[in-house]
Amino acid sequence: MAVIATKNLSSLKLYLDKGLDQNSKQIKGTKTFGFVDPAATNQNVLDVANAIAALQKHEVYNIVRLDNSTLSE
Repeated sequence: MAVIATKNLSSLKLYLDKGLDQNSKQIKGTKTFGFVDPAATNQNVLDVANAIAALQKHEVYNIVRLDNSTLSE
C-alpha cells in the first residue's frame, strides 16, 4: 500500500549568538515561531526570518524551517 504524507504546520527556528561567557565560551540561544503555513515558499519564510532577525538584540547565525508531515496508508 502507498504511503500518504499530509503536510502539517511548519515552524521557523532562529539560532542566536548571545556573545561569550566569563570563560570565553559562546552562549547560544534559539527562538522558535510556530504556525508557519506549509504552503509558504522557502523564499517567503526566509524573508520573514530576515525581518525578524533585524529586530533581534543578538545576531542570528542560522535560520531553519522545520517541516513535518503525518504519514498514513
